[in-house]
Amino acid sequence: MNKAYAHRQRHAGFTLFEFLVALIIGMLVVIAAIASMLGTRSTAMTGDDVNALHQSSALAFRVLGQQIRQAGYIPIDPTEPLYYFNANADKNTNLASEPVFFAIKGQESAGRSVNDTLKVGYAPNPDYFKDCLGQEAKNSAGAGYKPTTPADTGNVRLITSEFSVVNGTLRCKGSGNTASQPIIDGIERFDVMYGIGDVGSERVVRYVTATNVGSFDQVRTVRVCLQLAGTSRSNPGGSYVDCDGSSRTSSDGRLRRVYTAVFALRNL
Repeated sequence: MNKAYAHRQRHAGFTLFEFLVALIIGMLVVIAAIASMLGTRSTAMTGDDVNALHQSSALAFRVLGQQIRQAGYIPIDPTEPLYYFNANADKNTNLASEPVFFAIKGQESAGRSVNDTLKVGYAPNPDYFKDCLGQEAKNSAGAGYKPTTPADTGNVRLITSEFSVVNGTLRCKGSGNTASQPIIDGIERFDVMYGIGDVGSERVVRYVTATNVGSFDQVRTVRVCLQLAGTSRSNPGGSYVDCDGSSRTSSDGRLRRVYTAVFALRNL
């Protein structure tokens, strides 16, 4: 064999065509890997959002349910020795902001972009005397409830918890604090409906808004609808059914879920 030819064979490289084929194959592999990674990342983020929304709704309903089920509670005392147990309008509750005993109040929003307000009240007892923030109510003089001496005439006779949404956060203002505190973030809709019962009956005949409640003494159940939104934007075109029962589509890529719970007012 010619030595010059053999030398050229040992130093021969890829042709331009072979180089282009290898480059294209490599690019396809990289593109496939990136697409797989992005798909996995999007799925993981969606899963995280779903878990976060489930947990947030569960916590919100636990706090709401705890207070709503207590609404209207008055300690039973057949001897009626003290007006501490009296819920008549002419008996002061020792709370300057709520001088009259009440079980439940509501304020309807002016539109879909504004959220409802819900307020509940109940008499304290030695076993349960905390508001939605876990704080003791204070009377007009700043003194807290004394669970060891419930018959004390200076005791607060009303615990209140007011739920509202401010800047996408469900907040509660308790009778033990002058300022509302955050409970859950990511709230887009807080919708409250009231189950009205027949006179003298516990049976709910219809659900109405706060505006259409003739007397809150007729309320037997409270239906709360929460619309929550996730933090990631990896869910383009996701659809959901809102609190009004209308089908909607997310336009910003955020995952949305709607949760509904019904709470019975046990003490009315």
